[in-house]
Amino acid sequence: MEPVQLPTRERIVETATDIFGKNGFKATTIRMIANEAGVNVASINYYFGDKEGLYTEVIETLFSKGFSRYPSVQPGSEAGVSAEERLLMFIRGTLYRLISPDGWGGIAGSGRLIVKEMLEPTAAFDKVVDKYIRPHKDVLVGILREIVGEEIPVERILLCVVSILGQCIYYAAGTHIIARIASEYLPVEKNMDEIVGHVHRFSLGGLERIKQECKEAL
Repeated sequence: MEPVQLPTRERIVETATDIFGKNGFKATTIRMIANEAGVNVASINYYFGDKEGLYTEVIETLFSKGFSRYPSVQPGSEAGVSAEERLLMFIRGTLYRLISPDGWGGIAGSGRLIVKEMLEPTAAFDKVVDKYIRPHKDVLVGILREIVGEEIPVERILLCVVSILGQCIYYAAGTHIIARIASEYLPVEKNMDEIVGHVHRFSLGGLERIKQECKEAL
């Protein structure tokens, strides 16, 4: 039985995601994508206008699917769930979104395009920052504020946000280094729960230390 072929528009987006991820925006041409997708250049221009329009659609699709599949917190989880538990949910959602095959797949998958955008952001990235990343950050700020208390300066909270997200991003983007220095903790399926638990415990330990320091400074 032959595999069912995706509709033209979806096929173009899927192909473009792979090629943009391998080559980056500047080195990719519409003709490359058209040849690989088995369509003509006119089809791409019809659906997306130009290369920038296609790239914007690729980035939006990636983020939309990633955050839908792995939200920052599960809907309705605030009721009766501690901030520490919500932090665990947040870290699990972030790591699985970045790394799992049905998320962004790390640098072996579409996650490599996310990493390229972090290193050399385009106008498309500004849009997803406002729509997805900034609200995601605000959720984490609220969770951390609940854990450490209202007296902690917002600047310290934001440093904690960056540190927690940084841990998650490194597991997705730094697999080549992890393979060389701690291969037993590569972010593969059998290790994911342990990694999630470690990032959670490590983060809670740091938050407790910061909370204590701020109390002593009062």
